[in-house]
Amino acid sequence: MQRDPVRFVDARRSLELAVVLTMFVVQSPLAAQPGTAPRPAPVLVADVRIVGNEATKEDFIRTQLRTRKDREFDPELVKSDISRLASTGRFHNVQTFTQETPQGVVVTFQVFEQPTISYIRFLGNRGLSDKVLLKATGLKTGDPMNRFAVEEARRKIEELYHSKGFPKTEVLVQEGDQPRDRGAVFAINEGELERILDVQFIGNTIATGSRLKTQIKSKPGWFYLIGGKVDLKQIDEDIQRLTAYYRNLGFFSARIGRDLEFTESGKWVTIRFVIDEGPRYVVRNVAIVGAQVFDSNALLERLELSSGKFFNLGEMQSDVGKLQDIYGGQGFIFADIQADPRFLEEPGQLDLVYKIEEGKPWRAGRINVNIEGEHPHTRQSVVLNRLSVRPGDLIDIREVRASERRLKSSQLFANDPMQGTPPQVRVRPPELADLVETIAEGQPAGPPSYRGQDPDEP
Repeated sequence: MQRDPVRFVDARRSLELAVVLTMFVVQSPLAAQPGTAPRPAPVLVADVRIVGNEATKEDFIRTQLRTRKDREFDPELVKSDISRLASTGRFHNVQTFTQETPQGVVVTFQVFEQPTISYIRFLGNRGLSDKVLLKATGLKTGDPMNRFAVEEARRKIEELYHSKGFPKTEVLVQEGDQPRDRGAVFAINEGELERILDVQFIGNTIATGSRLKTQIKSKPGWFYLIGGKVDLKQIDEDIQRLTAYYRNLGFFSARIGRDLEFTESGKWVTIRFVIDEGPRYVVRNVAIVGAQVFDSNALLERLELSSGKFFNLGEMQSDVGKLQDIYGGQGFIFADIQADPRFLEEPGQLDLVYKIEEGKPWRAGRINVNIEGEHPHTRQSVVLNRLSVRPGDLIDIREVRASERRLKSSQLFANDPMQGTPPQVRVRPPELADLVETIAEGQPAGPPSYRGQDPDEP
């Protein structure tokens, strides 16, 4: 017997309605079962009062409360209100009092406010203005007085001075670290403004001083007047930059220090970077592990960094890119290629191993075009015409990059990273949702099928 679909839907809805009605009857407080006492009427909140606040507005306090007039009184909710008020940082204590009246319970919140910052002052500053220092502290008048925030502000002032050419500046908290203080006062001993007179390098053999100066940021100012201020933090970062430069060239044991020489006036500094280069590492052997699609020896011939050459990080990264292009040109766009330098017991030598996880070749499936902007008017076919990849093609990562370059040079889309995202072509493997959609359309789940993505079609 064939079931009437309309009647079947009506019966199902009736069943759902019956279940809802049954649950309502069971959970209704009005339907008291025999032998049970009726539930007492709830106690309401007759009023909510706030006392003790002077600097904090009452409206702000009430926005933090969940206990409201004409709502059911809940002691647990009152406790959570106390915790919420304490977490604002404006009160060091919150107490509550309740009073029963014929209309309900009157709840009173008595707050004890934290002292607030009434003023912020700077003493002894000549090189930097009050406005600049105030912005650096992050403090504002009216904020809760917090000695930890004041100490953090003191540290920020010192860091600002050190970055502006005052490396000997000391800042002390004169007011703001005691419970009875009502303001923050900072006493500043600026010291002399120091500028860079010269930058020198000692111990360098692989690169000239002019070449090393391109790797650092601490340099004399323009005509010794504009810029060129001493920043000790930046000098320490320059040491890290020089160390990275030497290690990229194979000097893995390089050590770099610095020496500061002041003039008699104390206003000019000569920075000397003292370099201990150490041995330069040589590549003993180069090997490729995991290659099955291509011959390992053929791949080694394509590499720039070979046995007997000095190690060079840039060349190693370039070789990784070459291997990725070789595999990506044959559809292995998700091949994972990692370079692994292995140091030997013999000093100054290392072996270089390239680990390859080939994966499988991929063909182009669906090509999605997403055109962003306030009023996009470019047709998708305009974009597809500039792609050299078609659905069903074996993906060549080099063609993908060439397609992206054509889109950027077409002048149809924003190509300035400051104004928006430049055109990009991204390749991703199919997700589960794509497979489900393919099966739902009656297509086989194994070999992919490709739908009308050809811009040459009408």
